[in-house]
Amino acid sequence: MQRNKKIDALIAILASTIVGFVAGILHRVMEGVSYYEALKTGGGTTIGLLIVIFVILTYIWS
Repeated sequence: MQRNKKIDALIAILASTIVGFVAGILHRVMEGVSYYEALKTGGGTTIGLLIVIFVILTYIWS
């Protein structure tokens, strides 16, 4: 079965963005940090999770 790599990549980007958004909100609410710190947390989580997902997808695609 042929996998659609574009759809897989789009789902990975969407999922990591949602998780990063939630992580930033939780960091802001739970610890009361500044908006900048919450944005750094959300951005770092998004980038980190996206890298992990693309590594897994690369393994699956090969």
